[in-house]
Amino acid sequence: MAEIKVDPVDDHTMVIPETEISAQKPHRTLRVASLDIFRGLTVALMILVDDAGGEWPMIGHAPWHGCNLADFVMPFFLFIVGMAIPLALKRIPSKGKAVKKVVFRTLKLLFWGLLLQGGFSHAPDKLTYGVDMQMIRFCGILQRIAFAYLVVALAEIFLKDAQSNDIAAGYCSVFRLYCWHWLLGACILILYLAMLYGIYVPDWQFAVHDKESAVYGRVFAVDCNVRGKLNPPCNAVGYIDREILGINHLYLKPAWRRAKACTDNSPYEGPFKNDAPSWCHAPFEPEGILSSISAVLSTIIGVHFGHVLVHLKGHSERLKQWIMMGFALLILGIVLHFTHVIYI
Repeated sequence: MAEIKVDPVDDHTMVIPETEISAQKPHRTLRVASLDIFRGLTVALMILVDDAGGEWPMIGHAPWHGCNLADFVMPFFLFIVGMAIPLALKRIPSKGKAVKKVVFRTLKLLFWGLLLQGGFSHAPDKLTYGVDMQMIRFCGILQRIAFAYLVVALAEIFLKDAQSNDIAAGYCSVFRLYCWHWLLGACILILYLAMLYGIYVPDWQFAVHDKESAVYGRVFAVDCNVRGKLNPPCNAVGYIDREILGINHLYLKPAWRRAKACTDNSPYEGPFKNDAPSWCHAPFEPEGILSSISAVLSTIIGVHFGHVLVHLKGHSERLKQWIMMGFALLILGIVLHFTHVIYI
């Protein structure tokens, strides 16, 4: 139907076609309420474990082995990022425009990550700012999210080998439509395990740069000369970060400082034992290079759940797909855990 409208200038009546009316209405992007709610709950969880983790270590990050409540925050964020990728990119038909959008967003995340966690704000209460380039921390939470987002978003743009309407027509499943995504995830897992167990870790030494430490300035040596170890001092994750990033650019207060080998107050943080091993004083990057490569898997899982949300319209069909995938991943995680393949 057409709408009759009175012109306020000359009091003449105008007939506006319905198509023109719809064209004049501003476009509103529909949001997925459940995803927004989950994002808000994850932010609330992050604030809880950051503020209360010191008082209740059982909800803070595990010192090394184990999984506490705080250890779910980063996988949740990566899952959310992955689930949002299909929802965002489906509105961009051009691959070139999609790539530009992905690269620009990645650069923004890297910028804010370096600004917030790179060491720019030394003491906000004292208005002490500035970056010491010899000690700047290159990695962090936003940097890891940026890397995972870049890899998975580019995979979403270039690896889809079928048409979306094939699912609605019953020609293929969501898994088959995006099989190359899962192949990428399998390659990442194999690469991660190969490097984790295959890289030789030599002896290393470090100087304590934490000015709050009682042993500030001392030089410690760590004996390794091993391959395939998953303990704090001699794992391949830390070795790669020390070699590529430089030991001065790692996180100065890792969670392993609360390990039983380091303090009698474990799992609370406290003074180190007199006979604490030297690595207790060492820096370690929790969002380092090799561990960030493995973190891409959490984002790929989120992308699959997002594909189900986009392509399947019935709630029962969506729930069936999500339960099947969740159960399969649960079984895989249990197998990896009890075969002692992955600890970190």
